[in-house]
Amino acid sequence: MKKKLYLLAQICDVLPLKELIKKAFGKDMFVIPSQVSVQGAIESTIPGRIDGNVRGDVRTEGMLVIGKTANIRGHVYATDLVVFGKVYGDIFVSNKAVISNKAYVKGDVTALVLEVEQDAVIEGAIRKHPTEADDVVPPVTEEDMEKPQQPAEDEEQASSWF
Repeated sequence: MKKKLYLLAQICDVLPLKELIKKAFGKDMFVIPSQVSVQGAIESTIPGRIDGNVRGDVRTEGMLVIGKTANIRGHVYATDLVVFGKVYGDIFVSNKAVISNKAYVKGDVTALVLEVEQDAVIEGAIRKHPTEADDVVPPVTEEDMEKPQQPAEDEEQASSWF
């Protein structure tokens, strides 16, 4: 196994991802193997890995890895996320999300940092973390409020039907 990882690391940059996953998972973590199907929501305060089928929302306060055999039909909420499998729902990540080259996401992805590998499929919108929106949109100033909105000369004036 180590030899395969070494060869894979020579081909592509796998080590940072491997270290991120290793650092995120301590002794406490949950695992849903590929032979297990869950009907309903999953809520966890520890990191975990899902390789099975889930019909419901998944919430975790730690790192979540969605394996290549995983199939999730519901929204996903996590601090950090790595997706190799399929997600049919919106994804909300408060820190970093990695969408691998084998992943399929049908839904919107909202994350502070997003890494999308080549050949990954995302059918939905990609948004930066919503708490950062205040830095992007400038506040309304007094000058903007004092200026009356004048229609452009080439725009048609609105008329009343009555």
